[in-house]
Amino acid sequence: MIRFGLQTSYTRKLQTATADAIKSFQLNTINNKYSTVSDSKIRDIEASISSFYNSLGTELGASGYTAEELQSFIPAMVYTMYDGYYIYGEYWNETLEGDYKYQYGLRPYIYYSCRYKSINNDFIVNYTLDNTITVYGIVNGTYVTKSGSLILTDLIKESSIQKKQYDYTDNVGNQHHCEYVVAIQYDGITIEPEILKEQLVTINEDNVIDRQEYEYVTYSNRKIYKDNNGYFWNNKNKKQYITDIETLKFAECMTWDGHLHSNSGAQYYADAYEFSKWVNEHLGNITQENAYEADGVTKITNFAITTKQEKIFDLTNENNNPLIEESTFNQNRMAVIRRTIESNLASAIANYGAIADYEFEMPLFTEEDWDKLLNNVSLATFMQGIPIGTKYYNNYCIITNDKNKEVVTTDSIYVITDSNGNGVYDLDSLDEVHVATCKKVIDEEESVIAAYRNIDFERQNVVITEGDERYFYPHANEKCYHCMVSAADNYDMNDLIAGTMKTYSKNTDTYEVNNKATNYINSSNLRKIYLTALAREKYDLYKTNAYFGT
Repeated sequence: MIRFGLQTSYTRKLQTATADAIKSFQLNTINNKYSTVSDSKIRDIEASISSFYNSLGTELGASGYTAEELQSFIPAMVYTMYDGYYIYGEYWNETLEGDYKYQYGLRPYIYYSCRYKSINNDFIVNYTLDNTITVYGIVNGTYVTKSGSLILTDLIKESSIQKKQYDYTDNVGNQHHCEYVVAIQYDGITIEPEILKEQLVTINEDNVIDRQEYEYVTYSNRKIYKDNNGYFWNNKNKKQYITDIETLKFAECMTWDGHLHSNSGAQYYADAYEFSKWVNEHLGNITQENAYEADGVTKITNFAITTKQEKIFDLTNENNNPLIEESTFNQNRMAVIRRTIESNLASAIANYGAIADYEFEMPLFTEEDWDKLLNNVSLATFMQGIPIGTKYYNNYCIITNDKNKEVVTTDSIYVITDSNGNGVYDLDSLDEVHVATCKKVIDEEESVIAAYRNIDFERQNVVITEGDERYFYPHANEKCYHCMVSAADNYDMNDLIAGTMKTYSKNTDTYEVNNKATNYINSSNLRKIYLTALAREKYDLYKTNAYFGT
């Protein structure tokens, strides 16, 4: 009885400390405009680790363990990021004096990668938590480095692509010709320019605080805002009016009818279309049988998810939509990510055990646990070796951070319904926020007027002066209780993406096409608004890869 009580107590305390750590990471990234930059990201992670140990120390303090003693029971912590992961733990490191010793810290970043070889091909694919990949190595006898997002090429109507063009002369007299996609047809939907807006709190030169709604567009990883005086950046809550000619010309090109428009959604599909055509042409026949270890000699035969001879990058196969979880591409992507985490984590934990009295080992994750790690930013913590009578405590905890700046998943987009019936999204109104597949919205055929990323509905803080901190919401914050709490009742996201909604039938124990719901998501523009927002937010993610694009 005592042993069972201690196990339950330790598990609860581990869960609390892990939740505190992921909450710290979430809050830091939400309020840190540079959280996706490598150095800043590492600082956010280190702050999260400190939060974990502080919380665990408080929770276990009554058990008589110091912070240093607690560390000896934590063989590893794993932070899964967009295109790779960090393992925090003890490792063998060379000192400045040339000696070697064990020390705690973040190990070098590990990418989700797999090597593929066939005739005239020997390349590596770096995967991500979504449908974006990077390819580098020998492809058809030529060395290439390319990155981009994957879509089914047959879903794009190339003749529908509309572009805007303009010329300008820079400060040193060089001539530039620019071209941007502003509309494209994807899977029967015309993705068009959007008028985006959000609320900002700014401080002027006289320290007067102003809260207003501004139109914006993202360019070169930064948001350009527009007011009556021109275009500006938000620089530490102060308006910094833009004088750079290149940026100004882009903003002017995206302004018509008095409004600033975003073309990110259309540009995303256009870029993905070009990249996907290249991938399909050059990598279309690659299967898991072409997968090799990093040495390029040993074939990989032990993927947890097996796609056998199915073509991973055949983007003309309607059953291989990279946006759909069950596609061959996604199954392989998850298999690669799972394999690299499993092998490196098992090694880290085993090596940790080599210098301790207790034999540490990698636990077996459930499929639900793997689903968390493979599809979103998550934190996995491990606590092992605490004596409980004649046995030892051995457990782990995995918590997902579903509101972050690292990745845009298909679940990351929230939609806004026109609760006031005025047909206009007004931040000061009581327009309601929902997940995109909210059963209440679809069944009651509510009017959807806008969609943004879930992180943009979180409260933001502004430090005016020391001791004076203000809060605001960039977007409406009247969240639908039904869809946020009763997620199991909502419709399936894959069905929304495909444009055909299904409803579970108890009589037949199957999912059957729901014609009313299907008609609504298409005729009401819910699917159009959702797919446009999903593409826009993916396109506007901070990109650190210099080779991104085609």
